[in-house]
Amino acid sequence: MAFHFPLQALLHYRESCERREFLRLEIVSRELTIAREQAEAAKRDRERALEDYTKKLAGGMTASELSFELACDRVRLSRLAACQQQALKLEELRQRQLQVFQKAQQQRKILENLRDRQLAGYRLVQNRREQQQVDERFLILQRGQDSR
Repeated sequence: MAFHFPLQALLHYRESCERREFLRLEIVSRELTIAREQAEAAKRDRERALEDYTKKLAGGMTASELSFELACDRVRLSRLAACQQQALKLEELRQRQLQVFQKAQQQRKILENLRDRQLAGYRLVQNRREQQQVDERFLILQRGQDSR
């Protein structure tokens, strides 16, 4: 008789839940990476623009040019803040999703451990049965030789 784990359907369900939560974690992690890259790009863009602004200021600027540069810097700063805020939100979401994934993983491992223990018990019983059969055959052969 082959081993049958009575909770195999539940284990299969737990495995699919774990896979689903892992995929969600991957998606959030990718979005976080993109948001961090965008924040870094916005930071570099602002730094480059500030360098250009400093050079232009040293060379002389009209009031309208100065006003325009300051307005552009406010926009760049706002973009940088938005990117950083998005990265923070995604990091929090990633942390929550990591916890959900770890819980799903833990639930699957509990069932796998139960299955492994039941399988080990099944194999132990099977090995004992096989050994008993070998012992019985040996005794039968011994009796057959003794009766000659």
